Amino acid sequence: MKKKIKILIVEDEVLIAQFLKMELELNGYNVLDFVTSGEEAIEKAKTEEPDIILMDINLRGKIDGIEAARNIIERKKISIIFCTGYTEPELFERASKLNPAAYLRKPIIVEEVKEVIESIF
Repeated sequence: MKKKIKILIVEDEVLIAQFLKMELELNGYNVLDFVTSGEEAIEKAKTEEPDIILMDINLRGKIDGIEAARNIIERKKISIIFCTGYTEPELFERASKLNPAAYLRKPIIVEEVKEVIESIF
């Protein structure tokens, strides 16, 4: 039996997070939860041990998604898919240094997320 992929969504816009959660679950993925800050993402990654994190870059709290992802992958090998509406080259460069599985621009298209997930597993 194929392992059900565990996904954590880190997104400060609750409606987007709820939509992604619903769509991914309809496609057979196990969405563990969604959180709105980098600090929460770090804690959930420790306790829930997701396989993949969909990480927004601009988050609530004191740290952004790039810093949260850096903190998470220093501790455990978890694939990160950055999702952002920002197009600044500096953000892309910072995020790229972490070797993410993908860097997707908003609005997020669930089919693109599925393609990235399938390419990882």
